[in-house]
Amino acid sequence: MTLFSLPFFCFCATTATTPLRHSSSSSSSVAAAAAALAVPSSCCSHFLDFRSLNFSSISGISRRYENRIHRCHQQWDDDNTTPRRFTNVTVAADRSSINGAQSSARPTGTRKVVEHVVLFQMKEDFTDEQEKDMLDHLFTLQYRFRGILAISLGRVVGRTPEGVTHALYERFPSKETLEQYMQHPARLKVAEELIIPYYNGLIIADFEAEVEDAIETIFRRGDDFQQGIEHVVFIKVREGTSQAGVSRMLEAFNNLPDQLESSILVQLTAGANFSERSNGYTHAMVARLPSEEALDSFSKHPAYVRVFIENVLPISSGILSADFMVDPVTKSNPL
Repeated sequence: MTLFSLPFFCFCATTATTPLRHSSSSSSSVAAAAAALAVPSSCCSHFLDFRSLNFSSISGISRRYENRIHRCHQQWDDDNTTPRRFTNVTVAADRSSINGAQSSARPTGTRKVVEHVVLFQMKEDFTDEQEKDMLDHLFTLQYRFRGILAISLGRVVGRTPEGVTHALYERFPSKETLEQYMQHPARLKVAEELIIPYYNGLIIADFEAEVEDAIETIFRRGDDFQQGIEHVVFIKVREGTSQAGVSRMLEAFNNLPDQLESSILVQLTAGANFSERSNGYTHAMVARLPSEEALDSFSKHPAYVRVFIENVLPISSGILSADFMVDPVTKSNPL
């Protein structure tokens, strides 16, 4: 029987060592993604001119991390691409009610996005310096490839059955954009020089999902996304499972945000995995939670437990979960 790890069944406590983590939604992605997502041009006025670089004028960027980004681009600037600066969008999404109440300014409808989740299995002798270089360069890929709508990454909290040590989450506007990213020279260079020599393997989930048609929810920006924890679940659906059973599982996942308070769950997406490096995991779910306390509440919430008991466990042969922290980038809390 394949081992699995779920916070409800086996909650992983935070280790004494503070995990490394990064999170951002790339405003340099906004111009390209706005066109791909047909975002009104007026929305782009909320962002700074991201073609010029002036980190000293960006509120909330630590001097320590500024130096890291400069060092990354001096070392990896093989295409003369200038990093773009970014700022928070001013559009606010109203999540004041879990019963569907909406303000007049809240947009209706959803947008299709593509979620890209990588679980890394790094070697035991992977050093802190190698870890820092890998995470820093993965994080700065958003300034080298404009199609990344959102990104977060870090060291996985606790242990997983398959030896997962680090995780990367990225969002794209389409499958085509994801394919372009996978072949981009900057990404390939990071993989070849900073990841492959030090890893035992990796597991990838790529899936299409729908999110609320609002700037903050598409780009994962605003106060709700400044910090928290990413909860990732990979699922192996048994061969022979009916499509109806799979559809019920995904529908149950996607209905969770309507059943949980925003103080517990910020955003959730789920879908069928189309990655060729899935390691047999056919479906995936990603939930952004505001805190470790919220993760605990989420894992034990009757609605979430019911999804697993009624919709996931009966059709699955394996489940893998991983959690990693997301902290804001501030002067008082540098990365």
